[in-house]
Amino acid sequence: MSTPDLHSASPTPAPALRRLSDVTWAWMQDSDAWGYSNAGLIASQGQALLVDTQFTLGATRQLLTAVEDVCPLDAVGTVVSTHQNGDHTWGNQLLPQAEIITSAAGAAGGCHEMGPDQLTQLCRSPAEGKAPAYVVEHFGHFDFSDVTVIPPTRTFEGHEEIKIGGVVVELIDLGAGHSAGDVAVHVPDHRVVFAGDALFSGGHTIVWSGSVSGCIRACQTLLDTGAETFVPGHGTLLDRAGVAAVRDRLQAVADAATSYAQRGMPLADAARLIKTDHAGTWAHPERLFTQTAAAYTEAGIDGVPSGTWAMVEGMAALTP
Repeated sequence: MSTPDLHSASPTPAPALRRLSDVTWAWMQDSDAWGYSNAGLIASQGQALLVDTQFTLGATRQLLTAVEDVCPLDAVGTVVSTHQNGDHTWGNQLLPQAEIITSAAGAAGGCHEMGPDQLTQLCRSPAEGKAPAYVVEHFGHFDFSDVTVIPPTRTFEGHEEIKIGGVVVELIDLGAGHSAGDVAVHVPDHRVVFAGDALFSGGHTIVWSGSVSGCIRACQTLLDTGAETFVPGHGTLLDRAGVAAVRDRLQAVADAATSYAQRGMPLADAARLIKTDHAGTWAHPERLFTQTAAAYTEAGIDGVPSGTWAMVEGMAALTP
């Protein structure tokens, strides 16, 4: 199940709800393209928990139609948002009966997220420059009509256990890594973890938070659960070897970038070298800019760009 070291996922996915155990299902896009996120379902004894929704209302309705083959929608009393990026949360409004849970850090970071109206306006504006063109290329085909951003209704810190029917579910606060606050959903008795964007399969990890060390720790935390099956936020399912491969690549980039930072190399030059040496054949090697910038920040380098748009500009600059 380990992710192959090649870019083979389809940019136009045909998602499906895949059964992982008698109480767990994964909504798999099997795509490394931006915006096509995986989700999860836990259902037992007339109760259900959904891990994340989708980027658009249309995509979320497609997910919920598949869920109805397992359980009634009114059984979904809980939605766990693994983080606040729109491709994992903008369908929340279609489950008005559900409690929406995320970490306190994740909820606090949500106020810095780009909203659907802002992203739509950006995609419809003349794409002058590499960064706007990059956004249009990856997001211009999505329809965010009628999306209302619904924030979490409850937060937690550390670890929290909840029961869904007869199933114990562990919520794990992973801290800052991919986002300002990432959450994993662990089903211990079934050795399944829904990891959100703490894991990318077949594509390089994007680091919005400025903490590549947090991404590495998150991978190890996921492995420490003892789980065997990991549902990443994007891409195909991962096994333990696949998660270890993601961790080790992140560590290799962090080590190289820290060395460049300590030698005084400009960030842009370091990012180009990192891309040359560490891109491999995983998708979106331009995301290595975000990992390099995070390593520079953690090395104490002044003036490292931060924030969503600065990361987009940095990634766009690394594209051909």
